[in-house]
Amino acid sequence: MGARVPLSAKRLVQLATIDGAVDLGLADRTGSITPGKRADLILVRTRDINMAPLGDPYEALISFGQPRNIDTVLVDGRVLVRGGRFTALDHAEVLRDAEESARALRERASWV
Repeated sequence: MGARVPLSAKRLVQLATIDGAVDLGLADRTGSITPGKRADLILVRTRDINMAPLGDPYEALISFGQPRNIDTVLVDGRVLVRGGRFTALDHAEVLRDAEESARALRERASWV
């Protein structure tokens, strides 16, 4: 078994956001909160009992965050979840979009 490499919670968030976007060739469009990029964001309720009262928000998110802590989701600036509930959901459209996105990512990453 290989040696373990400790990663900080902040580093894990970076790997899941900007570094992931860089590796997939998408950093010019997403991966950071930057003017001109897609507004793909999640807002997490950090005052929920499983998240508070921790001092490090990265550690709280990585170590204790649960799907139920998600309050708001924006994809390309569109609010898809607000107050923990879907704002509008067409399951067939969501499935088509997810399949297309997955296909495009696999192609871009040469996983096809």
